[in-house]
Amino acid sequence: MGKEVLDFIGISLPLITIAGSAVAYLVKIYTDARREQRTHFYDLMAKIDEKGTIASKVTAVYQLREFPEHKDFVIRFCDSQMKNIEGQAAHILADEMAQTLKFMKEI
Repeated sequence: MGKEVLDFIGISLPLITIAGSAVAYLVKIYTDARREQRTHFYDLMAKIDEKGTIASKVTAVYQLREFPEHKDFVIRFCDSQMKNIEGQAAHILADEMAQTLKFMKEI
């Protein structure tokens, strides 16, 4: 029986090591993806806040819809900021915020 146990350990140990490495790799991929997603969200918010073209701001507001986990914040943000937009093309950005607000309320 001693040889069989050693054989089992000899086969099991490398398999357990491989499985553990696979799990660690998947955790790293998931963590990296979450970090990238969080960075993308903050980049969108910066794009909306910085001086730039109306097209880039409208695009950034539209892309906020990709973040349902931030639904409550996006709703509050769009609701409060729609009234603060100034300029010749303010209505374009305000309209996109209204549509994003509606979208987030419906999910």
